[in-house]
Amino acid sequence: MLTTSGSHLLGVQFLRCVAAGLVVAQHAALELRARTGQADLLAYWHDMGGVGVDIFFVISGLVMYLSTRRIPAPADATVTAGLFFRRRIIRIVPMYWFYTMLKVSIVLFIGSKAFIDGLPLLYVLGSLLFYPMVSPASGDILPLVESGWTLGFEMLFYAVLAMAIALRLPRLKTATLVLALIFLVAQLWPDSVVLRFFGRTVLFEFLLGMVVARLWMQRREVPLWIPACLIVVALVALFVYRPHLDRFIGLGIPSAMLVLGVAWMEKVEWVRALAAKVSLLGDASYSTYLAHGFVMPVAVILGMKLSARGFGFTCLMAVLASTAVGCLSYLLLEQPMTKWLNARFGGARPLASPETAAPV
Repeated sequence: MLTTSGSHLLGVQFLRCVAAGLVVAQHAALELRARTGQADLLAYWHDMGGVGVDIFFVISGLVMYLSTRRIPAPADATVTAGLFFRRRIIRIVPMYWFYTMLKVSIVLFIGSKAFIDGLPLLYVLGSLLFYPMVSPASGDILPLVESGWTLGFEMLFYAVLAMAIALRLPRLKTATLVLALIFLVAQLWPDSVVLRFFGRTVLFEFLLGMVVARLWMQRREVPLWIPACLIVVALVALFVYRPHLDRFIGLGIPSAMLVLGVAWMEKVEWVRALAAKVSLLGDASYSTYLAHGFVMPVAVILGMKLSARGFGFTCLMAVLASTAVGCLSYLLLEQPMTKWLNARFGGARPLASPETAAPV
């Protein structure tokens, strides 16, 4: 659960579920297009569903800024940085490895048309270690669990924050400088697979999340018309009128507006009450994101059998089925495993022992 200073950002947590659902809808539309041969099928969700990734990145920047908001004492800086990074590994890696190895098992023991020539060991290792490599199945720079491409960006962001904590540097300024340097180097060496992968403006959406966190911390109480306007403008920009702009501008900034607007709506009682009732969906969003690639094709096939021309129904069925499996994955696997690993390896020290605010 996303918390800060005793306050639960339930609305932002629910946005995780929305983001995961958008990604599932996009991939369901792709699956339908591949199976029917209709290039324009569900084109709206194919084009718009990807915004779920942008919302995820902004929320990640927000969460990481809030969770590292205290500066450690000089003697504890390296320990605190190590603890931070270890907890992020515990949160991200085990579930990702589980679903990656599940995909390996399916390819090796059941077979896959995408990997008709076999599954290269180096490609599997690269996928497990978040190292960008060209997929032998698609020719794109994607890991074995294709939705896991975003996790490479997440791990890079965590590493930059850990470095800032260890060196007691301002987090936002340091992250901006390092990510901008990576982006610049990538433009100079476009032939490098690794640099080409990370040299995209989507990298800067984490910084937008950090800015959102600063704004929310500096002024938590604002007139309701401000978040309402932010949310409306963001929804129009993301889902109604979307000009052909760079992803950071066209999707990242509206996503940041949406997240900030929802965070500022926390003071509205009915918003908090509604978000609390569906908090499980937000908690399970990571499992849903990882598991949907296994569930969605089956749901699409079943949906097409039940309603041959009901493409919208099939897409909705894929989203609901993936969400249900994601909730089960969270309750039966992710939650108990993460709790056990944190108790065993996560450390008992708080990340922010001193009460002085971290530099930004």
